[in-house]
Amino acid sequence: MKCVYCGKEYSEGGTTINVSNGTFDVCSNECKKLVRDYLNKDMQYKNRSYIMIFCGSIGFILSTFLFSGTYKLVPMYLGMIIMGLALIVYPYIYSSFITFTRIPIRKATLLSRIIGTAVIVVALFFLVASFMGV
Repeated sequence: MKCVYCGKEYSEGGTTINVSNGTFDVCSNECKKLVRDYLNKDMQYKNRSYIMIFCGSIGFILSTFLFSGTYKLVPMYLGMIIMGLALIVYPYIYSSFITFTRIPIRKATLLSRIIGTAVIVVALFFLVASFMGV
């Protein structure tokens, strides 16, 4: 069996955890506690994350329809930063629990944060470049 939280393969000594989507295997009581913590944070921060993503998308809309000239894309870059922050701060809601049977929660959270960081770095690069006239 494979732990839904850490991804560790184990043959005995594990336990299961029941969630809305079904029952999943965990390798230890520590991972079971971490899955419960993950679920609690998911429920607590889901709306905040969606609001941040919505606010970030407003930057794309502003760049498309309202701004022009040299700084036309600045709102889009700022929106990308907000979206990247949402991925870093609230990585809890971007995968369904079924996904975790292929990619464990720990790796999915890390991947979300890496992608968020990359989005922010790219946005900052283009934001600085737009003010430098590049």
